[in-house]
Amino acid sequence: MSTPGPSQKKIRSQPPDVIVAVGNGESMQEFHCYRVILSFASDYFDSMLSARMIENETGRIEFPNKDPLMWKKFYSFIDPDKLSGAETQAKLDMKTAVAFVPWFHEFQMTRFLKKCDMILAERVEEIKANEDYVKYGYELCDIDKNGVLDEVVELLKLSCTYDLDKTEDKAEEYICTLLENIQSTSHLFDVKKIESFYSLFAPVDKNLCTVYYEDGQEEIVREIIPSGQYKRICYALMKMSVSSDEQVYISDLVADLSSETINNAEVFPLLLHSYVLRAASVATVLSYKEKLADKDKSLGAAKSIINDLLLKTPDQYHELCQSIEGQKHSQISREWQCLFQKHVLTPTRVKQQFREKMRRVNHASSTTGWRTPTLDGRPFF
Repeated sequence: MSTPGPSQKKIRSQPPDVIVAVGNGESMQEFHCYRVILSFASDYFDSMLSARMIENETGRIEFPNKDPLMWKKFYSFIDPDKLSGAETQAKLDMKTAVAFVPWFHEFQMTRFLKKCDMILAERVEEIKANEDYVKYGYELCDIDKNGVLDEVVELLKLSCTYDLDKTEDKAEEYICTLLENIQSTSHLFDVKKIESFYSLFAPVDKNLCTVYYEDGQEEIVREIIPSGQYKRICYALMKMSVSSDEQVYISDLVADLSSETINNAEVFPLLLHSYVLRAASVATVLSYKEKLADKDKSLGAAKSIINDLLLKTPDQYHELCQSIEGQKHSQISREWQCLFQKHVLTPTRVKQQFREKMRRVNHASSTTGWRTPTLDGRPFF
């Protein structure tokens, strides 16, 4: 087998063939790189080093406005002598993704941009998973204590600038979820936050459109149309209710404003913030009313079932009472036990109501010989 001659050097033993000068003045540093590595990693460098451009002819590329330390880190992502492909992916964590997204975008490095997009979208998902009020709708007083909403807003701005679709979708979804739970999250949306959102979906226009109803009626209304990139946040704000008695939304209030006011970056966020606080107050009232209605409905259902037991099957009712108190084993389902424990045995008020009910039933059933259920010789209630 013949050995390579002087002119048959291996590719990996070839010296660097392009100089990248980064920085300006005394801080400028020169890095010796390979054309092929830069070209395979970046469409930007592939075009630069393949065409009749001065950088291709001189073998020198200059970036006077970039940081030499950042370039060194950037080149380590693509230099096969320093990191393998798997290690490169491991190095792209949350911090480096945020720092180098502008670089990958400028140098048209689609593969790395997609990795960054995935990492940043996963970060938003992690934030959402850690926030119980988003996941379960709990009304907590200690929401966003670590300022994660600020982080999500910054990621949203980053995704807007550099076309990170996954991050954009997750960040918008997170913010819209917060707006849907405004009775618990209103303290997060100060004027500064509203200004940030406004800058993402402005300018805003109004348009006349016809709404058709099921009864055949139609109405001409003003539709709010955001012209910016993040329309989803605008629509989430516009559909927030500002009345607990009738269907009035923020969009109705905005529709009455002039176009000049809506597109005033100083005035409109202040008005929008006041509308959001009003919506939070209304949401709190509606939530309270809904809870009262649910409670009344649950108690009503329990009373109806117990009344049927008292009137139709007093023996089974007696058995149920004994089972709940642990006096004897019964085959009655857990659902029945939970129902009685929640709505009958625990609230004193309900006990009093049913004590009176049982007295009336006992009197009405005196001819049948049925008596009030007892435990240890005493009336159960």
